[in-house]
Amino acid sequence: MLNLLRAQWYCLARNRMFWGFLALFAIVMAWDMVSIGQNYHGQEGFRNIPPIYREGVGVALDPEGYLGEGGVMYFFVPLVLLFVAVFFGEEFRAETCRSLVVGPSSRRDLALASAVTVALLTVLFVIVGLVAVYAVIPRFPLLDVGLPTGRTLRWALQLVLIVEVYGLLTVAVAAATKRVAPTVVAMLLLATGQAEVLLMNLYVIASQLGVAIGLPELFAAAEVSSAFFETAAMVPTWLPAAQLQWMMGEGCTPVAGDIAPVALLAAGAFSVALLVIRRRAL
Repeated sequence: MLNLLRAQWYCLARNRMFWGFLALFAIVMAWDMVSIGQNYHGQEGFRNIPPIYREGVGVALDPEGYLGEGGVMYFFVPLVLLFVAVFFGEEFRAETCRSLVVGPSSRRDLALASAVTVALLTVLFVIVGLVAVYAVIPRFPLLDVGLPTGRTLRWALQLVLIVEVYGLLTVAVAAATKRVAPTVVAMLLLATGQAEVLLMNLYVIASQLGVAIGLPELFAAAEVSSAFFETAAMVPTWLPAAQLQWMMGEGCTPVAGDIAPVALLAAGAFSVALLVIRRRAL
């Protein structure tokens, strides 16, 4: 697996789009923080406070609070998944790793390496974004973004798992089609929650049929607004779209009960990707 992982990251390091996406995300994060800072410093109450008295009257933000409540996730998840779709779509089309994949075990290693790459990409984008934020913060003494805590790590773990679910399903489409265009289309359906809208419809039908024949109601649902489309849908709260929407709310702190279902979905997405990679000729 390590050879395949090294090969993928060697290709990433030479990929101009990879560096371009990282730079774009850093710029967006810095610009967003500058906008927030100018907004607070432009308010009359803050503007009239002499600098010597400003200590203790600023606005403190947790990293996860800024990333979530600031609406950054609306841009972050589609951006990372778009790169995953284009990169893996091109990788499978060009058969870059074909010489390293020999036998069933190597195909399993390719699926594992892809899963690790998706996770590391998510973490890398988060780190780059936070570095950009911390670089801008000194310009605005009334603002402060705290250092990561245990709560931040749980929030980040949940984010990685959500991107893993969508990312591995995107990898499965890339392996199945070996084309970039359908992979990007599949990514858009996943990243914008439209795939879960379909699941929601099936969920509602199953729930209504169950109640009609006397079965207990299914899991609770939460209202989720798609990132790109002005639609709202009811989806089970354990699906990634509902979890992602919740993570953009105030005071979100994922616990084991929130993380476990998404981890199981990530394992299921890995199984799908592995099945497709094993059955498709590379």
